[in-house]
Amino acid sequence: MRLDYLRYFNHLAKVLNFTKAAEDLFVAQPTLSVAIKRMEQELGVKLFKRGKGSSRIELTESGEAYFEYVSLALNNLDTGLRVAREIQGEANSLVRVGTVYSMQGMTWSQAMQAFLAKKSSPPKISIEQAYSPELISRLRKGELDVVFAARMDDLDDLNYVLVWSQPLVLGLHKNNPFAKRKEISIDDLKSYEILTYPKESPVKRIDIELPVNEMRLVREYDDEITMSTIISSDEQKMALFCHSFLVNAFEDVICRKVHGLSEDFHKVYLVSRKETHPKVVDDYISFMSSYRFPNIMETGQID
Repeated sequence: MRLDYLRYFNHLAKVLNFTKAAEDLFVAQPTLSVAIKRMEQELGVKLFKRGKGSSRIELTESGEAYFEYVSLALNNLDTGLRVAREIQGEANSLVRVGTVYSMQGMTWSQAMQAFLAKKSSPPKISIEQAYSPELISRLRKGELDVVFAARMDDLDDLNYVLVWSQPLVLGLHKNNPFAKRKEISIDDLKSYEILTYPKESPVKRIDIELPVNEMRLVREYDDEITMSTIISSDEQKMALFCHSFLVNAFEDVICRKVHGLSEDFHKVYLVSRKETHPKVVDDYISFMSSYRFPNIMETGQID
C-alpha cells in the first residue's frame, strides 16, 4: 500500500468531504478519488459510503476499523521520523501540547518559559485547547504528545501525573449582597438559584460535593465564561464553578470561597502515552511533572 494513499485516506476519513480533503492535501479531486478507489480494490473492502451528486461521504464499518489502525500507524511513523531527526541533531524538535482551557494564564506562561529557558536549542511548542474527553482521544490517536486534562475513567493505557487543581468557588457580581459577607456556606445558598455545570460535564464531582437535591441548581452551562457573562449582566445571578483565569476578564465578577467546599475540586493531570517519545517530549514531561503549579488559593485571587 502506497504511503501517500494512506495519508489521503487518513485525512479524508477525518473531514468526510472529497472537495475539502483534496484542497487540504493540495491534490486534484480526481487524483484523490482514484487513490481511494485503488485502495478499496487492493483491500477488497468498501471504505466509504458515497451519496449521489454530493462530495459528502461516510465511513463504512470496515472503513471505521481501518481508519483507527491507519491513524495510529501514521502517527507512529511520524514519531519515528521525529526521533530519527532528533538523533541526527536537526533543530526542528516539536512538542504538541493539548490543554484544558483553565490551565492557561500567568502560571502556565511562567512554566512554559521556565522549560524553554533550560534548553540551549529551545524546541517549538504547539498548543491546542479543548475539553478533556477530546484531548484524551487525540492523545490516544497520536495527534498530541502530552495533554493537561481531567482524569477520565479508563486511563490504564496512559501515564498521568497530578499537576494542578481548581477549587469550586462562588462566582457573583461585585454588587451582589453576598460579596460583602465574610463567610459563605452551602446552607446560605440553598434558597437561591445557582448556575453550574450540567450532569454530563467532565466536571463530574458536583453531585458528590454538593447536596444537589437540596439546592436550586440550574445545570445548563458548560463553561465559566458563559456563567460569568450571565452574572455580569445580572447582579442577582450566582454560580458555582471551578475558578479559572478566564473569569478575570470580567471586571464586575468576583469569586468567593464557600466554606466546606474542596480546594482541589477539579484535578488536572499531565497525561502521556505509554510508549517511546522523542527526547524533547520526554524532557517536557519530566519538567512539567516536577514543576510546582501554585494552588489558586495561594495567588490571592479568591477572597
